[in-house]
Amino acid sequence: MSWVRNLYFCGAVLAIAPAASIAQEHTITVHPEPRYSVDGLAVGAPVAPNSSVYRQYVCKPSDQYQNFTRCHESHSVNGIHVSRTILHASNLITWYVNKELSPAYFRATDIDSEISRLSSQFGGAPHVYRLNEMHGFPKATIATFGGVGLQSLKPNDLAILAQGKSPHIGILIDFLNNFHQSAKAHLPVYKLSGSEGFAWIANYDRQGKGTLRFFAADPSQMKTGSADTSEQSPDTLAVQGPNPRRSLPSAQDTKSTSFMIAMENVGGVYLVPIRINDTITLDAIVDSGASDVSMPADVVLTLMRSKTISSADFMGTQTYTLADGSKVPSQRFQIKSLKVGDKILENVMASIVPATAQILLGQSFLSRFSSWSIDNEKHALILN
Repeated sequence: MSWVRNLYFCGAVLAIAPAASIAQEHTITVHPEPRYSVDGLAVGAPVAPNSSVYRQYVCKPSDQYQNFTRCHESHSVNGIHVSRTILHASNLITWYVNKELSPAYFRATDIDSEISRLSSQFGGAPHVYRLNEMHGFPKATIATFGGVGLQSLKPNDLAILAQGKSPHIGILIDFLNNFHQSAKAHLPVYKLSGSEGFAWIANYDRQGKGTLRFFAADPSQMKTGSADTSEQSPDTLAVQGPNPRRSLPSAQDTKSTSFMIAMENVGGVYLVPIRINDTITLDAIVDSGASDVSMPADVVLTLMRSKTISSADFMGTQTYTLADGSKVPSQRFQIKSLKVGDKILENVMASIVPATAQILLGQSFLSRFSSWSIDNEKHALILN
C-alpha cells in the first residue's frame, strides 16, 4: 500500500501558524502535545488564514457547528480524486482534519498491516469494525484510535439520510464512504463521538478497488447547533463509494441486531467459546483470514462418536484419515448448528485440520452477518 501512504502526505500541507504571530488578533489556546494529524495539520493546532495554502481551500461558516468554519478543497493526482476538509473554531484552532481518496487500491494484507502500523504510531489498541462482502457491496473496515467513538444512528436519522438529505447531527462514518447509499441499503452508519483520536476507513471489491478515508478529530470540542435546512450538509459529505453491481438489498435482508460475546485474552490471542451441534463447547480463535470454520480432527471424531455428524454431512469425494485411522469422505463437512453467545447459525461449513491445531472461527461463520467487530477495550466480539 506504499502508493496510498504516499498520498497520505501528497500536496501542500496546510500551514500552521505560530501562536505569537496571531496573538495580535486572536487568543490561541493550543491543544497540549497533539498526537493526531493529517497532512501535518494536528488536532488542536491553529491554521494560518493568510497563508497561500489556506487560500487553496474554499472556506465558509459551518452549517452544523456553531462558531466553526468549514474549509474544503479537492483535486486529482494520477486519476485519483483527493478531497480534504478541515473544521476550525473562531480562534483558528483545528478540531477536525479529513482526507479521502477515490479510487484506492488494496491487497488482501494491506488492511491489517496498516491498522498494525497505525497502532504502533499511536501507541494503543484500535477498535476495529468489519463489514463482510455482501449483496454486491465490498469488504470494508473501520478502525478508530484514541478517544474517538462511534454511535449508531437512530432510525429517523437513517430515514433522512436514505432520502438524500442530512440529519444535521455532526460528522458521520460508514463502511462505504457514502452515507446515503449505506442508509438506503440498511448498512450501519455512525455518528462521531468521544474525544481526541483518529479514524481510518477503507473498502475494496474483489479486484482490490475501493475508497479510503482517514481523519483526526476531537469531537468533544465540537458542538452541533440547530439547522433548519434539510438539504445535504457539506459537513457530512464523503467520497462516492463503489456502485453496487446488484440491486440494493431490502430491509428484511439486512436489518440486524447487535450481539456482544465476551472473549478471553490468552497470551495475546482472543478466544471465544462456541457450542457445536449442541454437544460440546470449546474455545475458538476469531480469524477473518480463514475461509471456513476450522475444526481439529479429534473434535470431528468426538462429534462422529456422539452421532451429531454423519457421512451425509461431509462434502466432496476425497477421503480424509483421522488420527485414530477412521476415514471420512472429505476434509469439509457441515456443522448442523454453531452457537456463539446467544446467536445460533445452522448449516455452517467447516474444514478438518490436524488435531494439534486450534479451532478457528472463520468466514463461513462471520460472513453470515452484515458486519462484525472486536471491541478491544471490552474484550468482546460484536456481531450485527
